[in-house]
Amino acid sequence: MRWNSPEYLFLIALLPIVIAYKWVILKGAKKGGVRFSFVSAIRKTGVGWRSRFSFIPDVIRGIVLILLIMALMRPQYGIEKEEVQRQGIDIMLVLDVSGSMAAEDFKPNRLKAAQVITEKFITGLQDHRIGLVVFAGLSLTQCPLTLDYGVVTELLRRTSLQMIKRDGTAIGDAIINAVYKFKKGKGEKRDQIIILLTDGENNAGVVDPLQSAKIGADQGIRIYTIGVGSLEGAPIPIDTFRGKQYATNPDGSLYLPKIDEQLLKDIAFLTKGQYFRATDNSALEKIYETIAKLEKGKLDVSKSVQYSERFYWFLAPAIALFCVELFLRARTFSRVF
Repeated sequence: MRWNSPEYLFLIALLPIVIAYKWVILKGAKKGGVRFSFVSAIRKTGVGWRSRFSFIPDVIRGIVLILLIMALMRPQYGIEKEEVQRQGIDIMLVLDVSGSMAAEDFKPNRLKAAQVITEKFITGLQDHRIGLVVFAGLSLTQCPLTLDYGVVTELLRRTSLQMIKRDGTAIGDAIINAVYKFKKGKGEKRDQIIILLTDGENNAGVVDPLQSAKIGADQGIRIYTIGVGSLEGAPIPIDTFRGKQYATNPDGSLYLPKIDEQLLKDIAFLTKGQYFRATDNSALEKIYETIAKLEKGKLDVSKSVQYSERFYWFLAPAIALFCVELFLRARTFSRVF
């Protein structure tokens, strides 16, 4: 509760002046009497209760004046409201589309599984801006940060193993590309994260992965790395004129790409993120669920007080007491001057 016009409080200082005027000046001026022919007629006359309590109307008048002054001071009662707004985060999805993502240890293959599960992750987002970077032997920005999840989803669906002609795994180039896509507007405090999904080791590009991770860390960007592939590895199918074949090493043995887990762990460690290993569709889906729980954004809590006038708390009883005073002066304590 507060007083919006406390300056009227000085009026209370006038009450002693009014009381002095009432009881000293006016009472002294009202001198009169009733003549009796002999004193014995009033010897047995006592002081009645009306005379004893004749001051009550004046007391009520004083209370009325105090209440009116308090009403003039405009008391206001505040109701505190708490508004909670969730501050979204910025997410750059960095997806490996190199030839090894055709391996079939995920159903139907690694890339298709990643597309479906990533799309499901996007549909569960709210208030987060999201962008998409794909990479193989070089990096390509598919979509800058946006709140239009439909656009990101459609571009994600269009990704394919043949969209980047230079094969390889340029992890460093992909990270630095994503880092430079983050832009903070004036006054924004959004958290920024990169979700890097790959199934290989860095063997292409011009930027060292750890150096790009350090640049991201300096900007406060966290990187969640996901290594995709079964523990025993899986052969890479290749379409040839003889039908589907599998990639082989120079000695003729099946080529089973390896995940550089230590590199992915180091990238996550440098940026205060986490490393995850996805060995099948279910594991990858759970990883995305874990990241979604870890990155919910910040809560912006603001409190405001809405004040409303409460002068009638004092005006109403003042009017009521004034009516009581008038009644008492007219009936119970009426005077004959």
